[in-house]
Amino acid sequence: MIKSSLFKITNLKGLRDIKRCQIHRRFSKNNHWSKYSYLYGASSDPLKPYTIGGVFNDAVQQTPDRECLVSQHENKRYTFATMDSEVDKLCRSFIAIGLKHGDRVGIWMPNCVLYYTAIIATARLGLILVNINPAYQSDELKHTLILAEVKCLLTLEKFRTQNYPEILEKIDSDIWKRPSNTPIKSKTIPMLESVIFDSENSINGAYNLQTFLDLGFNSNYSIPDVQPDEGCIIQFTSGTTGKPKAALLNHFALMNNAYSIMKRLGIIDDISEGKLHKFCCPMPLFHASGLSIGALGPMVTKSTIFLPSGHFDPKETVDVLTKEKCTVLFGAPTILVDTMSIFEKLPPEKQDNNIEMTITGGATCSPNLMIKYKNMFPRAKILSLFGMTETSPCTFQHLSNDSDERIMSTMGFIQDHVEAKVVDTNGNMVPFGTPGELLIRGYLKMNGYFNDEEKTKETIDSNGWLHTGDQFVLYEDGYGNHVGRLKEMIIRGGENLFPKEIEYFLESHPMISQVQVYGVPDERMGEEVCASVILKKGATVTEADIKAYSKGKIAHFKIPKYIFIEKDGFPMTASGKVQKHKLSEMAIMRISSPT
Repeated sequence: MIKSSLFKITNLKGLRDIKRCQIHRRFSKNNHWSKYSYLYGASSDPLKPYTIGGVFNDAVQQTPDRECLVSQHENKRYTFATMDSEVDKLCRSFIAIGLKHGDRVGIWMPNCVLYYTAIIATARLGLILVNINPAYQSDELKHTLILAEVKCLLTLEKFRTQNYPEILEKIDSDIWKRPSNTPIKSKTIPMLESVIFDSENSINGAYNLQTFLDLGFNSNYSIPDVQPDEGCIIQFTSGTTGKPKAALLNHFALMNNAYSIMKRLGIIDDISEGKLHKFCCPMPLFHASGLSIGALGPMVTKSTIFLPSGHFDPKETVDVLTKEKCTVLFGAPTILVDTMSIFEKLPPEKQDNNIEMTITGGATCSPNLMIKYKNMFPRAKILSLFGMTETSPCTFQHLSNDSDERIMSTMGFIQDHVEAKVVDTNGNMVPFGTPGELLIRGYLKMNGYFNDEEKTKETIDSNGWLHTGDQFVLYEDGYGNHVGRLKEMIIRGGENLFPKEIEYFLESHPMISQVQVYGVPDERMGEEVCASVILKKGATVTEADIKAYSKGKIAHFKIPKYIFIEKDGFPMTASGKVQKHKLSEMAIMRISSPT
């Protein structure tokens, strides 16, 4: 029998601070490391009983006059004190329409001041904010509102090509057939009681923002005893069932994870030394990473957030970076590529900037991107992080002094207070360096999928391990790498798309019999959506017809860029399963040789 003892690694290459980044592993008396792929991010910095409302209140008390939020596209600026006043207004009106602790408030809009205000106001009152992609169409919105049992919805009248009242009317044709400033009554979405439009116009059956805020004018409200473990945010994440699942995240996980991200970046140390940071946030706040790095991280460090535009606009992003002298930029690789393409066209005298670090995720940082970035911003560091919505979100993150080679070849170092292991199809741990499914355990897990106990049990096992569905490799030095996707997820420009959802929709086309959706490589987006289609007997339909059918029914980024009509069926295995990898190979050849 081999006895083992815990051994603490204290001299790993790339560690900025030995005391802050440690790993505990089993060490046998024969001086052999355990072969099992298991990591634990030990830390002497304890987890804290944070709530979003409590952290924001601390910032208001300690730095009332410091700039909190700047929305360039709305031409609005707020200190922590003036933002607190806006939060108070929203809280009073939420109470005035009868919202109670635990009720769900949907927010269906792009980045704006109201979005940020709603994050804090709902958290303060113990409400649950339901983040809804502003590109969602009627079918997606209906599923979201019903599953999350949304009681109040904040939205816009119009944004880009979206007409939000018309989309809601597609769900219930009678929804606006009542006076303005009155509760909603809908048989289709019965839980929904109030819709508030960020508009000056009067809209039948709904409140405009000013009328809504007037409801709570001069009224008082009491702040409930919100507990750190309470659910506070619902993030929608797609699944292989074809419908988005509602991941319920809690205060404790979100805020401690945001703190850990900031600590790993060195921003916590900077703040303690009196150095302030400015965050440029082109990522959408309805994304887990946008919420964490674009709102909660700056909040816990009392930093300033800059919203360049409602929807990502590279010109507006560059404008904020150069004029406001932001020190931190974050976004998916696609965002960085598009931002740099605008920046490099500026005359030299307008390229002055203060960028010190850029955070990316959603896809690996390619060598070309790294080289181009370093040439363009020689004073800055580009770092990656990895995670998923269900883990609040970050599980791996690079250290601030990691080499370029390390950053390009891994997804980062195990995050503080997080356990990770990689297992085979039987659930047994595999040796270090061997691919398998990544499992995560720790404080950062979601509470579960809202109103879906079955899916929750499928994802979080009886021992508390969250099964990510990602194929991953762990290394003995504490780093990990994402090498595949067990769930066939497509990552398009940082957007996580699952084929089943798109397949189910396309199969609703009256001329289509079967559909297979998969990703194909794309230089700009990382991956693009591709569909292979088998038509019903005697049917005739073109690629353009299918795209036209999809427009307005599903989000634009889910509509396949490439569609192939398969006259000879799909390639199959001997057991009758479709071979998607062969379809992908065929598609790549067709795309590269269009003739």
